[in-house]
Amino acid sequence: MKKWKSSTIIFMICVLALSGLCGCGSKKENTVTVIDGDFAEMKLFTQVARIMIEEKTELSVKVQDSMASSLAFEQIKSGKMDIYMSYDGSLLTAYLGKDPSEVPAGTSLYDYANELGKTEANVMLTPKLGGQNTYVVAVSQETAAKYQLSKVSDLTACASSLTFAAEHEFFDEGSKHFDSFVDFYGISFKESNTIDRGLKYAGMDSKNMDVTIVYSTDGLNKKFNLVTLEDDKKFFPEYNGAYLVRADLYKDHPELEEVFASLAGVFTDEVCTELNYKIDVENQDPYDVAHEFLKEKGFL
Repeated sequence: MKKWKSSTIIFMICVLALSGLCGCGSKKENTVTVIDGDFAEMKLFTQVARIMIEEKTELSVKVQDSMASSLAFEQIKSGKMDIYMSYDGSLLTAYLGKDPSEVPAGTSLYDYANELGKTEANVMLTPKLGGQNTYVVAVSQETAAKYQLSKVSDLTACASSLTFAAEHEFFDEGSKHFDSFVDFYGISFKESNTIDRGLKYAGMDSKNMDVTIVYSTDGLNKKFNLVTLEDDKKFFPEYNGAYLVRADLYKDHPELEEVFASLAGVFTDEVCTELNYKIDVENQDPYDVAHEFLKEKGFL
């Protein structure tokens, strides 16, 4: 009798253990991973995705700490993770190694990047969120007034008196953005220096530099009252915001297609700038900023 009881107890423990393992497996299958970004706008959209998915579906969301963008791309490409806020220009140039000049006539950069992403890297873009966070050239109000600057080509007449500075990535050998930029516009600055991204706005404010590169929807542009110059010769490619996801995501979680479709066009440049300002300048939590906006717009 004792032997029977012991065997029964052992059997039931094994059944419970296996049930627990199955439960964990099911829970994992109902979880999607969103990789966090490393600056305000990306952190904002990480939380937008998290809130919307948890509000509109039965899925759970795991937010993965931010990592190098190239590594994040590889995680999505390999199917190890699911969602990463990005831009069509980043997919085309940084991740797929293509040039905007390769976009066929009559095809948008977004459509071309999305199609290549599916065929070459097992990734795709969700519908465009509405904002375009591309590079823009910026100067102070004082410099813009002094030299009557409104577009980038206006710099050709006065660049020899001005100092340009931007983050290291704008000068690195991989991108060669700076060399291509000055050659394209025929600009020759008095000086051109690299500066830490975190010190760029302080450098402009202290007048240690006259011209820089910023992102068009950065909230700090508003704080420091910078003038952004029109890219009148269209040097910089489009950077329409969208989520980069694994190509089979909707197959596994079809409910997510409707979630992302509902966000299309909602976040204009003006909206993004204002929300980024709240995060970068007012130090509000990205989750709180995203939740307040979504609630205000009737999503929650």
